[in-house]
Amino acid sequence: MSNWKNFERRVAKKVGGKRIPITGRKGLDIDHPTLDIECKYRRKLPEWLFTKAWSQANEGTGTPLIVVGEFDNPKIWCIINLDDLVSILNNGDKDEKYDD
Repeated sequence: MSNWKNFERRVAKKVGGKRIPITGRKGLDIDHPTLDIECKYRRKLPEWLFTKAWSQANEGTGTPLIVVGEFDNPKIWCIINLDDLVSILNNGDKDEKYDD
């Protein structure tokens, strides 16, 4: 089984969704009642973002969050650890069935 399929399964399990097989897909990777989830799995993520910025985001006492934007583009993007997002969506209660 391919690594990206396993990654999609892990994500679906953590958020309480279901992986959509390629044969039934029109766009999204995970079927979820609230979130529209598209998964991207790469061998290596950008170091400046996921090592340096993530380290800085972890210096405080709250939930780490990286917020990025692009020059001349009004959209603002957030990057958060999936376990932290699940906890927030569950009102701070960590649901054990979504743990690895």
